[in-house]
Amino acid sequence: MFMSGYNGLGVIDMAVPREYIKALIDRLTDNQVEALRVILESMAWPTEKITPEEAAELEEARAEIRAGKGIKAEDVWRELGI
Repeated sequence: MFMSGYNGLGVIDMAVPREYIKALIDRLTDNQVEALRVILESMAWPTEKITPEEAAELEEARAEIRAGKGIKAEDVWRELGI
């Protein structure tokens, strides 16, 4: 049995009306709505072009990580007391 809004494969129809999305939001807790706000804002922000200098810095950082020179997140968190 499939829910309304789903196709025969159980995948949600991509043309979901805004009203359906709004109804789903109404079922969320305040914390979930805040998390959703952060996600939606990041999706709605315009994308910025990366400058050649930034691209070079990113590639340098990726090369360091591939070479095993990265810093573990746990070490950073510990240093910051997180």
